[in-house]
Amino acid sequence: MVVPCGTTKKQRTVTRHLKPDEMRPSSIFGLVLFAFVLRVLFLVLADVRAPLTGDELAYQQIAENVAAGRGFWQDNNPFFPGQILYAWQAPLYPLALGALYKILGVNIFLAKIFGILVSTASVYVMYDLSFHVSRFTFHTSRSALKNAPYARVSLLTAFLIAIYPGFLTSAHLLLSETLFIFLMLLAFDFVARAVSFRVATPFAAEKNLDSANAEISRSARNDKHNWLWIFGAGALWGMATLTRGITLYFTPLLALWLVWALWREREGDHKGSPLRAIGAGIFFCAATALVIAPWTARNYFQFGQIVVLETKGGVNLWLGNSPHTPNEFIRNVWKVGVREPMLNVLPTDELARDRAAYALALDFIRAEPVTFFARMPSKFADFWGFERNLIDNAEATRRGGGWNSFSKIGADLLAAVVYIVVMVCGVAGFVFAPFDRFKVLFGAFTLYFLLVHLVIFGDGRFHFPLIPFFGMYAAWFVLMRRSVSLLRARVGLTLLLVLVLAGVWAREVWAALQALRG
Repeated sequence: MVVPCGTTKKQRTVTRHLKPDEMRPSSIFGLVLFAFVLRVLFLVLADVRAPLTGDELAYQQIAENVAAGRGFWQDNNPFFPGQILYAWQAPLYPLALGALYKILGVNIFLAKIFGILVSTASVYVMYDLSFHVSRFTFHTSRSALKNAPYARVSLLTAFLIAIYPGFLTSAHLLLSETLFIFLMLLAFDFVARAVSFRVATPFAAEKNLDSANAEISRSARNDKHNWLWIFGAGALWGMATLTRGITLYFTPLLALWLVWALWREREGDHKGSPLRAIGAGIFFCAATALVIAPWTARNYFQFGQIVVLETKGGVNLWLGNSPHTPNEFIRNVWKVGVREPMLNVLPTDELARDRAAYALALDFIRAEPVTFFARMPSKFADFWGFERNLIDNAEATRRGGGWNSFSKIGADLLAAVVYIVVMVCGVAGFVFAPFDRFKVLFGAFTLYFLLVHLVIFGDGRFHFPLIPFFGMYAAWFVLMRRSVSLLRARVGLTLLLVLVLAGVWAREVWAALQALRG
């Protein structure tokens, strides 16, 4: 605890919660409006009447069925055309569209605007999350509020998310990623609010000691609301999991982090209460389970067996781990002509197919562990590859589409450049940022997300949910680069990671050039 010069023992620096609106620049609201306008512009450029493709068709059909009272099902899955599937897709996004259609009528334009609004809201949520995380990292006095580094980091983070090409081009699409990213970030934001970090402020420069004591009293009362933030975080995490099931197995890890963060929190001269910390972790898990349970119950009544979320996990695992899986550019398992040998050996029943696919994939992994691990570098490269598939664009160019227009070339080039800048600066930020509890949390989530796709398979689109975190650390690095300590080990680690990513991107560029040459 820091003691300002000229203060008595009683007047030592105390800690307090700084009200969010004390520091937030009004420019964030202008930035949010700018983000909305950009997303509407990209909708217009993409053509408001553009036909739906791929997963968009599935979500649209389910939403129409829900709105009409026909239930949650689809029969237009490209893998199994004509088969009725009751739980192939995670439910929350099509249910949200169904509710929208029920109230306002079936209108795809409304669904596109819904995605734009959710994507725009993510810009503000990321600003708020970065703000709270940065408050923990940077300490400042009230006199320096306007120039607080965490305010600048938060604003730059929001700006990067506002202009990020991948988010601009996907906001209006009828895909679940946009809603998933919003709910995931909001859950992390609530977690950050629940962790009662305090900013050290020298009250000797304030009015008097009574004012400081009153501030502490208000802070103590606010601590009681932490349980609401924890419950809200758990509920939002459950909603994110109902949107994309990949976060399900990170739930206990996030709860353990919450226990650790609250346990080591300083309360005066003592660490946090173990019982309070453990209770918070249990409360978080309970809130998550409470949100997911109704869908699990619905699946039990539908299938007569427990299906927690969806029935495509086994198929995805089998596509990435079978004797027929390609060893290079494994993401091509989705393509017609590649997937058929893997799908044809599976049962036709939805639930039996899921269970059989899991069994076949696990049998293959046990029988061919060398092949399983040898494929991981390709899956890693697919995951961190460019979000606009260069190879597919190159093949389309040879057929008369793709890069045969300057606008397409410019859009793809801009997307690649922004992605590279965010990733390179983000990696440097992750490495050089102070080793605090949030760096542990976001680093662990990034590794978890990557490991899941190393087991299954990757694609450039799949790393979208991680971009906000790299954007936050990229903003930190850009603003704080002159004050970081250039320790040899950290510089070496940064260069190594950047070289690995450069190799990934060079691989994709080379393959695209080969495709152009035929």
